[in-house]
Amino acid sequence: MNQTTNSEPPNVEPTRYATMAYGEGAAVYRQAVMLLVSLLAHAPASREIVVATDRPERFVWFGTRIEIEYLPADLLARWRGTPAVSMREKLEVARKLMPERGALVLLDADTLATSDLRPFVERLGRGAVFMHACEYELRRRRRPGDQPFLRALRGATFAGWQMRGDERMWNSGVIAVGERDRALVDEALRLYDAMVDAGVRHFALEQFAAGTIFGRTGRLEAAQPWFVHYWGNKAGYDAELARRLADAFLRGDSVKEAIAEYRAHPIALPAEMRATRWQKLRGWLHR
Repeated sequence: MNQTTNSEPPNVEPTRYATMAYGEGAAVYRQAVMLLVSLLAHAPASREIVVATDRPERFVWFGTRIEIEYLPADLLARWRGTPAVSMREKLEVARKLMPERGALVLLDADTLATSDLRPFVERLGRGAVFMHACEYELRRRRRPGDQPFLRALRGATFAGWQMRGDERMWNSGVIAVGERDRALVDEALRLYDAMVDAGVRHFALEQFAAGTIFGRTGRLEAAQPWFVHYWGNKAGYDAELARRLADAFLRGDSVKEAIAEYRAHPIALPAEMRATRWQKLRGWLHR
């Protein structure tokens, strides 16, 4: 792997960073490309970067700096499961790409590394497990649409895991585990599948399963200080990514030059843009 200026002591097991990008939409590939640039800019030199994709040609610009894990359509279909409740394939790709030695950091395409990742990697090496951020405590959730899910959890046990009433919803834009915790991903899949088999439905069931299993370790921390997950402002970020990548193409930038540009001019946009009351009212009136 090509190395950045980030350095570390020799004989450190590499950290594997991975993301998924598949399908026909152009936006996810722009997102993944900029994520890779951000990792090359900020990840310590002892690293592997893997893209799980059905379109490997979209990433030839990076050459040997990254590795490709090809995702055939039939494999993706099996990973999604039946019924396809939420992003089960995210947990499957984490299990498949977990290295024999070293840690795995699985990132959604719509994330970016925002600062030097050495402190993050050091905490991972000392036993922390990570997801992007804690979104809310389920027992305090009052939204009507969440009540069927909360009722399904109350007093239930799935795959041997008892729901205790203190579960929290963690965002899975980042999932990171060290080699000694590789079994956590297997347990998250077991919990997810048991909940689906029991008829539980939620659009973010995979992140609930991962957050519950990781949280029971007592070592779950937020990766938000080092990564932005801009799912709540994709329109704003996509416009900025399209502009930056178009400019890089017109200038004929190398990957090395793109890394330097990203370090010098980080993207300073809010991760989330909430609709105003007027926007919500206008949307309701035009339904």
